[in-house]
Amino acid sequence: MKKNLRTLTIKELEIMMTNARKSAAPEAADVYRAAAIELFSRHRNEHTDQVIGNCWGALALLDRCRYEKTGQRRKSQHSIKSIKNNGEIAFMTACARGKTEGTGFILLVEAGLGQCTVDYTVAANPHRFPQDAVLSAQVRLTNHGVPLPTS
Repeated sequence: MKKNLRTLTIKELEIMMTNARKSAAPEAADVYRAAAIELFSRHRNEHTDQVIGNCWGALALLDRCRYEKTGQRRKSQHSIKSIKNNGEIAFMTACARGKTEGTGFILLVEAGLGQCTVDYTVAANPHRFPQDAVLSAQVRLTNHGVPLPTS
């Protein structure tokens, strides 16, 4: 019997992600991805502006993926400080314009969550970001095998 992910708490979603990571079952990657996307959506839906919500959803998933990789629960303090000082749109623009992809981008792409990255949000919302940032995000996504968002 499949669980309705929308009825689970954030803690239950995280447990589901952990169990899926440990599982050798053929559907484990799909279960992990579904739980991660639901976790991303929960954080996104806390904001009336979906683009801003995507930023916070990406950070929440990044923190989770970092924990899975290192075993350490650390927040994205540098990113949070940048958002406090400059705002979410400026933060996402700076990420997309970066000369190299950040560790958060790599962690999310490696986890199969490329559509939950800041770069994906920038590419999916070209009317909200400078054109050079959008183009940079599109190139980065393409270079890492992440399908570009459709209009």
